[in-house]
Amino acid sequence: MLTLFLISIYIQDSLREYFFNQKGVELLTRANIIANIMPRYIQYSDEGIQEAVKQLEIDKSIRVIITDKEAKVLFDTAENNNLKDKVFLKEEVMKALQGNDVQNHFEEAGWVVNAAVPIIKEKETTGVIYLSASAQDIENFLNDIKKKLYGIALIVSVLIGLLSSFLAGVITAPVEELIAVIKHMADGNLNQKVEVKGNDEIAQLGIAFNKMSERLNQVEEKRRQFVSDASHELRTPLSSIKVLTESILQMQHPDMEVVQEFLSDIYNEVNRLSRIIDKLLMLTKTDVAINGLDLKDVNMRELLQRVVKSLRPLADHQRIKLKLKGSEDIFVLIDEDKIWEAIFNIVDNSIKYTSHEGTVVVSMHKSGFNVEIIVQDNGIGIAETEIQKIFDRFYRVDKARARETGGTGLGLSIALDAVRLHGGDIQVESEEGKGSRFRIIIPHRET
Repeated sequence: MLTLFLISIYIQDSLREYFFNQKGVELLTRANIIANIMPRYIQYSDEGIQEAVKQLEIDKSIRVIITDKEAKVLFDTAENNNLKDKVFLKEEVMKALQGNDVQNHFEEAGWVVNAAVPIIKEKETTGVIYLSASAQDIENFLNDIKKKLYGIALIVSVLIGLLSSFLAGVITAPVEELIAVIKHMADGNLNQKVEVKGNDEIAQLGIAFNKMSERLNQVEEKRRQFVSDASHELRTPLSSIKVLTESILQMQHPDMEVVQEFLSDIYNEVNRLSRIIDKLLMLTKTDVAINGLDLKDVNMRELLQRVVKSLRPLADHQRIKLKLKGSEDIFVLIDEDKIWEAIFNIVDNSIKYTSHEGTVVVSMHKSGFNVEIIVQDNGIGIAETEIQKIFDRFYRVDKARARETGGTGLGLSIALDAVRLHGGDIQVESEEGKGSRFRIIIPHRET
């Protein structure tokens, strides 16, 4: 609105200057015409001068004053306040007597435009022609223009205001909705989404927010499931320890063999509890280790030999043949501890779920830009519906067997996280009752 009013004022001033100048030029032209014919009448009577002015048909609204070279008024068309025979010491007259054409305008009980030119006879200034005309009609016209400009400015300002309000609503409404949803989310209500309309930047922001909300819900669901599963797993050995301890305390004359048996069970449960805690700590470290890999060039053949050597006592105890097929030296840029743990967990899992007199075979080969480590067994296998779940934390295909072998349901999850930190993956092929085949795929990177 301020801009429009400033423009209106500028237009008014420009028009005023233009019209007043035009009026001044018109008076100067008339004054010069009179000045050109006056020398032949200037020495004659008032009647002669009046006759000359009459011949020029000058509008009666224009006041004509003629002076001699002393600024004495020889002729004045004004009926009121006639200046005849008086000295007319007006600034314009003084400048005209010096040989200059002068025109100006001013406000004096209404706008007036004046013009004065010298009367020159034989290169000598013999008098002045002074014309004065009211310019109130111009001012009235300009006032009318001013009212219309201000009216237009006001109407345009209102329209712009309405349009701005509408556009502001269109733009800010989605943002306000997003802010409200974010506040709800900050209060703990993570299941929040915004309605996305269009394809502009606000819509893109809404899509990104919905994806973030969905991801947060998934993380929260996993967190709750993890806490629930972890609590359940920890409660089981603790409950056993509590029952066994209470049983010992309630014995008045305990049999040492029974006490020894109970203490042995407590010891086993404590070990189980310790294993669960170790696995949980390892998962925590894996979750935060995305940028914390300690990469170095590792000979994968030697790493597999160490894994097999560590697990051979367990395999021998269960009368399972654990084989490592010969392979060439392959050096890969990895975090040795994490990959060792991943392979160890998968081989350990295969041994646990393979029956007595079974076989577990570990092999390795290069495939394109990857290194593949194959762990194959002829154990109980995995149902097709269970394959996608075996990498979930705390999930176990056979819970009774897992309890017998001390399984926690965390090993495969830890293995997959460790391999994926390296940009790899683990694929499973299995048939129930015939065994499983795990393919650990690691990108082949060297220093």
